[in-house]
Amino acid sequence: MNITRWLPRSRPLAVAALAITAVAAILIPAPASATAAAGLCTFRSGGPNNWSNPAQVSADLLINCSDVGSTAYASVHLYRDGTLVGSDDDFGIGGAWAYTAASCVPGNYVAYWYASVSDSTVPESYRWQSPSTSISCAPPPPAVANPGSRSTYIYDYAYLQMTATGGTAPYNWSASGLPTGTSINSSTGVIAGTVTQFGTYTVTVSATDAAGRTGSTQFTWLVRREACPTC
Repeated sequence: MNITRWLPRSRPLAVAALAITAVAAILIPAPASATAAAGLCTFRSGGPNNWSNPAQVSADLLINCSDVGSTAYASVHLYRDGTLVGSDDDFGIGGAWAYTAASCVPGNYVAYWYASVSDSTVPESYRWQSPSTSISCAPPPPAVANPGSRSTYIYDYAYLQMTATGGTAPYNWSASGLPTGTSINSSTGVIAGTVTQFGTYTVTVSATDAAGRTGSTQFTWLVRREACPTC
């Protein structure tokens, strides 16, 4: 790949390897690891992707300079379907890091990066962009609705329908800490049964979606003696 500078210099620029994490990045023009008179600076651009957080699309630019006296400026802009959805910039001595993220909405994302490094006399600037990246955002993990504290008399029949939103149906339901005599239906999320032991139970109910993501909730369930069982 040919490497060209965004701004001309009055003296030669020493070129070293550049680490670019964006896959098959389109460089306009391609940035080089730039050596100003004060030292060497390298650039690493990443994104757009939602690998670290499925709910967000992010992009970043990191500049590291071996000479701590060099100044660095980093800027990143993130577009979805031609609309700016996030931007950030940073300036520092010896390096800079710009990071931006936007809520994940299905679409085509492009990141634009700008880097500038210099010593006291010789500035260098570069611009480049990522390829257009189609990102289909996965839905968030299931969120299990909390039914609140429950109370049942011993030997009564208990029934509770658990519900969840989000994720990818169908859900696989599971529970721990249920009152003795009750169980949960793994397909429907219904907790049912005749309770046979009084006490205070701490119940945890979980729903795992078709993609293997799990959400859970916790509540207490009191099983008590009837005040007058023969009345």
